[in-house]
Amino acid sequence: MEQSLLTNLRDVFTPAVREAMRRKDLTQEELLMRLGYSRRTLLDSFSMEKRCELEFLLDAPASELWNFSPEQADDFELARRSFEQRFCTVEAVEWAKKFPARDLERLGMICGTSGKSFAERFKSGLLPRELMKFMGVVSVAAWKKAYAIAQGTVNPQVYSAWIRLGELQVRRPSGELCLFREIIANNMMFLRRNAFMLRENLRQVVVDTLKKCDVTVLQVPAFITAPAPRAAFFWKGLRPVLLLPTSRTSDSDFLEAVSHMVGHLLQSHSKRPCLLTSKLAAEFAENGLRENNRDSLKDSCCKEAERTAENLLLTEAEECEIICTGRFAERRCIEFFSGKFHVRPGVIVSRLQQQKKIPARSPLNALKVAV
Repeated sequence: MEQSLLTNLRDVFTPAVREAMRRKDLTQEELLMRLGYSRRTLLDSFSMEKRCELEFLLDAPASELWNFSPEQADDFELARRSFEQRFCTVEAVEWAKKFPARDLERLGMICGTSGKSFAERFKSGLLPRELMKFMGVVSVAAWKKAYAIAQGTVNPQVYSAWIRLGELQVRRPSGELCLFREIIANNMMFLRRNAFMLRENLRQVVVDTLKKCDVTVLQVPAFITAPAPRAAFFWKGLRPVLLLPTSRTSDSDFLEAVSHMVGHLLQSHSKRPCLLTSKLAAEFAENGLRENNRDSLKDSCCKEAERTAENLLLTEAEECEIICTGRFAERRCIEFFSGKFHVRPGVIVSRLQQQKKIPARSPLNALKVAV
C-alpha cells in the first residue's frame, strides 16, 4: 500500500511538475488548496480532468508535465474541452462579474480581448477563465477554500483580488528565516513610546520598523468597488507579510489595523491568514472585547489578536484611568493623557468612541490626523 502511494506520488508529481511548481512558487500544500481538494482525492483518482486542472494552474503544457501515449493524448484532449466548459457555466460567469475586471485589465493582471465587449467576454467564458488564472484557482469552490478569509465580507471577490495582488509581489524566502516575536513586540512598544506621537512620516516609520523585524510590508491600492480594507496578513513560506492599502486614513484606524495584524502575528503559530475590514473592526468595537460577550465573535485567533492590539495601543488600566476622570469628553483631558501615556490623541478618541463614552460625531474627531 505504502509503495503504491509512493508510485502514485511519483506519477503525479513528476520532475517536470515539480519544476513548474517551483516556477509558480507553490508547495504541494498550496497547490492542493488551489485545486480545492485533498492529497488523497488527487491520488485516488488521478483522472484526465485533474491533469487539465494541474495544467491550467501550473501554466505549462500537459505534454511537458507527463508522458502520454497516443491513446492518452486523445483522452486528454477530450477532457480539456470538457474542462474549458466550466468557465461558461452560470456559476462561473456570476462569480466573475463581481470582480473589478476593468481595473485588473488596466493593471495588466488579466488579458484584454479586442473586438469583444465585456458582456460577450463574460458569456463566452473568456473573462471567468482569465480571472481564475489570475487568482490561481481552478474552480469557484477552490477559490472559496483558498480565500476563506474574504468570504462573508461585503464583496469577497474584490477583497480576494486585493490580497492576490499582494501575494504576487512576494516570494517565499530561499533560506532559513527566524522570526523573533518578542523583538517585534518590543519594537512596537518602542514605537509607541517614541514614534507614535510623530506629526509626519508616521506610516513610513512604522513600515520601516516592521521591515527591520523581517516582516514584509506591502502597500497596494484598494479597489473602489468595495470599502477599502484596513489590512491583511498572510504567510509566504516562513515569511510574514502585512498588506496595507495605500489610501490615507486616520492615525487611529491605521495604528489599530497595524497593531491588530501584529497581534495576529504574535498570537498565531499556525500561519493562518487574516483580513481586517471596517465591518469586522466595527464588530470588534460593538461586541466590546473587554466584556463577557467575546465568544460572540467567530474567530478566537482574531479575538486574541485584537486584545493584543488593544494593549499595544492603550492598556485597559490606562483606559480606565482616563474614563475615571469623568472629564474625558474635554479636549484638554485627551491631550493631557496623550502626553502622559505616550499615545496619539486620535487613538484615545477612537477608543472612547468604541466604548460609547463619546459620540461617533464629535468635535474631538479633529484630534485624528490623516496618515
